[in-house]
Amino acid sequence: MDYSKFVDAVLENDESVITKQVKVITAVLIKFLTVRMNASFEDAQDCAQNTLLIAVEKIRNDELTHPDALINYLFTTSKHEYFKVISKDREVNYEDLPEHHSTNADQLHRLVDKEKMSLLKQCMEALKTDYRKYIEYWFQNPGYETSVVADHFDISINNAWTKKHRIINVLKECIEKKFQK
Repeated sequence: MDYSKFVDAVLENDESVITKQVKVITAVLIKFLTVRMNASFEDAQDCAQNTLLIAVEKIRNDELTHPDALINYLFTTSKHEYFKVISKDREVNYEDLPEHHSTNADQLHRLVDKEKMSLLKQCMEALKTDYRKYIEYWFQNPGYETSVVADHFDISINNAWTKKHRIINVLKECIEKKFQK
């Protein structure tokens, strides 16, 4: 698209050309925001409109005259306008404070969890080296499918699943024994 028509129309205050150009540019900006920024259609419309208002003002003030730079300016400005929308959504409204201003104390749960993690670490250190490496890999990659782990260790899927559950059972028994001491 030739953005010089838009710049010229704004400078000449040619409303019919501006209207035609705005429709095209708005569609481009909305598509950019929805596809690249994952913005909702409504947010993209608002941001595109704000961007065009800002751009028109810049053109009228002779701050934005180079048509080739206009599209980059429009994309950048629309992206920043969308960031403003996102940040406003995250702001806390302090006028509507909840009745309870703090959460329940969870120090006891954290202490128990910390103790369990310490026991788990001790039990893992007691494992054979190959078992420890195997289960550490699972802990580092909890979302992996069994087939991925099986490929990594060059074993069958059934062996990977069985080995994982055997090690977990050994760790569970170890932790229970240490926890009862």
